[in-house]
Amino acid sequence: MFDNLSGKFSLVFERLRKKGRITDADVDDTMREIRLALLEADVNFKIAREFISQVRAKALDLDLLKGISPGQQIIKLVNDEIITLLGTGNHELLTSKSKPNVIMLIGLQGSGKTTTAAKI
Repeated sequence: MFDNLSGKFSLVFERLRKKGRITDADVDDTMREIRLALLEADVNFKIAREFISQVRAKALDLDLLKGISPGQQIIKLVNDEIITLLGTGNHELLTSKSKPNVIMLIGLQGSGKTTTAAKI
């Protein structure tokens, strides 16, 4: 799942890097491609829509920094928003010492459930 999503993001970002100037239409096209990549990776529709609206709003209000291309700035916006969405902290797994713990792992085929279970 992440390889596919990463590959699609790379293609979108590669096109952005080649542009010297980015218009509102470029931002809209980029956001549409990112939204499609998220939906194809089975990200919840509401989460994908909220993510795209956050990035689009920030991209359209972007103050261009000297020395950094507009494409790189949009890439950074997407990266920062993904970090915000996923969270930055580590959270302890709440376990009980007195009774057995049940942990349910859910994911698509090939997403790493068995590997994660072995690590737990």
